[in-house]
Amino acid sequence: MSVKVYFGIGSNLNRENALRFAKSRLEKLIPDLRLSSVWASNAVREAEPQYYNMVAGGTTDMPLEELFAAINVIEAEAGTELMFNNGTNFGVKRRLDIDILLYGDLVTTTPCKLPRHDIQDYPFVLCPLCELDPNIIHPLLKLRIGDIWNEMEPRLPEKRKVEKVKIDWDAPLPDWPGK
Repeated sequence: MSVKVYFGIGSNLNRENALRFAKSRLEKLIPDLRLSSVWASNAVREAEPQYYNMVAGGTTDMPLEELFAAINVIEAEAGTELMFNNGTNFGVKRRLDIDILLYGDLVTTTPCKLPRHDIQDYPFVLCPLCELDPNIIHPLLKLRIGDIWNEMEPRLPEKRKVEKVKIDWDAPLPDWPGK
């Protein structure tokens, strides 16, 4: 039985390559994959570079546990690298973060917490999710995603606002092991 699934995808390290890598890998898991625009957002720690975020969605027949494991493999294959920004050494960090936001209307805590709290907490998740489908009903809040965004967006302080950015999806994929 096919289930609609949505992923939050973000990176602040080798950002464009990380998002291209995520897209190439997710397309193998989700044949009807759709992507939101890419949105820049400020990092919580001010010295860190901005994040690039997007949401991807589609349908899958994979059980949640299998999908969660596959996402963890993609993140591991994207690898890590040293983050040095504005004179601050942040050490070795992951290039890519992928979270399952929604798996149908399932509410669970294993193997991951669903629906993911990021939906209602972070504009860099809610905005691109709303862009893909504002009519999604949040499984716990029982509110339309579009309505949640319409309440959040005008109240955002300047440092939490998101800005649409363009990336070149046709650029060559990075030479990472999972390519």
